[in-house]
Amino acid sequence: MLISFRQTYGDGRDELFEIFSRDQKLIDLYNLCDLNIHSFHNCSKETIERYKNLNRVKNSEYLEFNDINYLETIKELKKKLKELKCSHFLFTQDDTFIAAQSKNVDWKELVDYAKSYDKDFMVNLYHRIDILTLEGETWEGEIDEHKTFNVYKSTTQDFYDSEKTPWPMDDSPYICTIDILDEIYDDEYFGYEDIWDAEKFLRRKYSKKKINRFVTDKKMLQNYNIYGKTTYMEFVFRQILKTNGLT
Repeated sequence: MLISFRQTYGDGRDELFEIFSRDQKLIDLYNLCDLNIHSFHNCSKETIERYKNLNRVKNSEYLEFNDINYLETIKELKKKLKELKCSHFLFTQDDTFIAAQSKNVDWKELVDYAKSYDKDFMVNLYHRIDILTLEGETWEGEIDEHKTFNVYKSTTQDFYDSEKTPWPMDDSPYICTIDILDEIYDDEYFGYEDIWDAEKFLRRKYSKKKINRFVTDKKMLQNYNIYGKTTYMEFVFRQILKTNGLT
């Protein structure tokens, strides 16, 4: 069972709901999932109802988390996924939308590829192979070629060794097998009090430990940081949204 997850944090993010309702390409991806979980963390009833009224995704289920921190929502989500016997998991956030290069990607081809693995699988849907190679270099590892995308079998060690990113693991969108969630979100992760310290823990953890973290030749999805604590590139993201026909 492939289950997607999309979480909204608090109120005042209605613009993201409107953008989501227009993102048909992303909706098409969700509609290939067996279940789509829409989660609300410390959101008012009014916010949740506005979202539900705009949501066009099939097979939707809604979760509400109040008076707990973000890490505890992830812990509760893991319990839910295991109860549902989830085998494959699509992670996104409420500011995740399509990237331009996804236009010609066949989502069913991508989902079928993911489902061909039963363990030790993650493919990142934001980072492309060029984050792991310098200009003029070619990838020396294994490549899976498909009609609408290619997959490069990279690991967290490749990310750590790259000169283009300091993060061997981050919160960008991905598809993985369920065992990867236990690997990433372990007991030590849940021992931290906030997401910032937990993310630093993952950075340290995967600077030393290698797990599969594949990338493709196309940026398929992107987090558009136009709300929250990391909005220093808001103007750029709004321009990309406009270019992608989402505003």
